[in-house]
Amino acid sequence: MKRTVKELAEFLGGRVIGDGTRIIEDVKGLAEAEAGDITFAVDPYTEYLPKIHAGAVIVEKEVPAGDNTLILVDTPRLSFSKLLELFHPRQSVEKGVHATAVIDKTAVLGDNTAVMAYAVIGKEVYIGANSVIYPYVFIGDRVRIDEGAVIYPGVVIFENTVIGKNAVIRSHAVIGGEGFGFATKDGVHTRIPQIGNVVIGDDVEIGAGTAIDNGTLGSTKVGRGTKIDNLVHLGHNVEIGEDCFVIAQTGIAGSTKTGHHVTFAGQTGCTGHITIGDNVTFAGKSGIIGNVPSNTINAGFPAQPHMEWSRTQVYLRRLPDLAKTVKRLEKRLAALEGKE
Repeated sequence: MKRTVKELAEFLGGRVIGDGTRIIEDVKGLAEAEAGDITFAVDPYTEYLPKIHAGAVIVEKEVPAGDNTLILVDTPRLSFSKLLELFHPRQSVEKGVHATAVIDKTAVLGDNTAVMAYAVIGKEVYIGANSVIYPYVFIGDRVRIDEGAVIYPGVVIFENTVIGKNAVIRSHAVIGGEGFGFATKDGVHTRIPQIGNVVIGDDVEIGAGTAIDNGTLGSTKVGRGTKIDNLVHLGHNVEIGEDCFVIAQTGIAGSTKTGHHVTFAGQTGCTGHITIGDNVTFAGKSGIIGNVPSNTINAGFPAQPHMEWSRTQVYLRRLPDLAKTVKRLEKRLAALEGKE
């Protein structure tokens, strides 16, 4: 594919500064971009532009750029993602139902939906228009999936799950598996039936190998726009707010509720039955053991305000020297006491 810088600027709704007739053949990262490529830069990386010799650079504001042509847009990263889709479109999928798919006669499929080889769709399932069900997907009874869903190979969606519009569920995720609930008597564990479901909002993405358990009685919920990475576990009756990030290897125990715009960095662990406010960020490997107020940045185990955690880490690094100092002072004190 070849496009002029001017054509790409019109596609993005941006403004050209420089030579709009340059031909662009591909998109590349800032360090790799050459004369036929388009890339993007945001602060502080815009300072390197005079050393870059790309065909064009997408930026948010006019900056010194050497011999580069600029395209000014409001959100360079988002615009760059649009160009990635333009120059490197996804694998095309043929609409319709593959002959090897197993679909119950009571299931309803929307227009322009693709159901690929060896998918299994249960009773009273509804799948909205323009959805794609990849091979070896299992969808249990009474599941509802709204329009525009993309369900990748090997996904398992258990009965009564509700999934909103434009969902993306990546390979081997398990949605609505039975929650982890047991009653223990005399050291013997007896399973408590988990009869709730999972409710996923619109525009949610769920990563590969992620498991979201159904509720014990009510629903496990994921709010609109939330993005969940690979290898995440949400326990029964967890409620995640809107536009949250849950990063790889995070585990959130049952009945925890979060507000909106919460970020769990990688390998964060969270106890159950707590409440987390809006606009909260947890650094990687945080251990959350109690309620967390809104508008905070937290780190460490147990999770605490980030500045407090940072000061503690400084003290910990100084402990060997402090221990030596204490020993010296103890010897001096003992010597003084011996003279009395």
